[in-house]
Amino acid sequence: MHLRKAKNGDVPQIRALINEMAARTDEDHKHGHMLPRSLTELYEHIRDYTVLVSRNDGGDERVLGCCALESQWEELAELKALAVHDIVQGQGWGTMLVEAALEEAANIGVECIYTLTNKMEFFEKLDFWPINMRELPQRVWSECTNCPKFMVACDEVAMTYQGRHPKQTFIPAVGVNAPAAAHAALGLLPANGQSVLSPATAPGSTAQGPMNTNGHEPPFAPPKQ
Repeated sequence: MHLRKAKNGDVPQIRALINEMAARTDEDHKHGHMLPRSLTELYEHIRDYTVLVSRNDGGDERVLGCCALESQWEELAELKALAVHDIVQGQGWGTMLVEAALEEAANIGVECIYTLTNKMEFFEKLDFWPINMRELPQRVWSECTNCPKFMVACDEVAMTYQGRHPKQTFIPAVGVNAPAAAHAALGLLPANGQSVLSPATAPGSTAQGPMNTNGHEPPFAPPKQ
């Protein structure tokens, strides 16, 4: 058995492994051990995956484990979809899959690696520490909204490798109420403190649009008569 980067041909086996785990119910994880994954998602993100494979005498490979590292923002990536088949549980392959993801993160310059998990004890042994999920960018909640446990029976916590905190970033879409720090971070605020945005889109303007609203009315509200 060995680890390697996943290939398109591995997708059906990866999906079967993950979704079998996701469908399991027991006393501790009544709503499943992990999120199911669709074929579309797996094909789109196959380059994020590392797999554990065994090869039979005929040369056919069987996927027995997987783990994904998804780059999400500057210096931030999520470690997710960690699964190991029952027949190789307890042999350290889960740890090796995580270590492979951490090495990959270092190679691409990611400083903060987080995971959402209900297996705290496992990740604590690998130097992951709990963190307030609200410190992570809002986009990490996109998967939560697809989870059957969301706002009902969530049993997961956010953890980061070595307790690192994500770098504070501003999404590059600046509205009229954005703080000066957001403009400065995007290079829109020169030394004189005046925004380089056009008058129609500068803070304090009345221009309308999806990122320009006065905070009291919808961005495309009809003009008042």
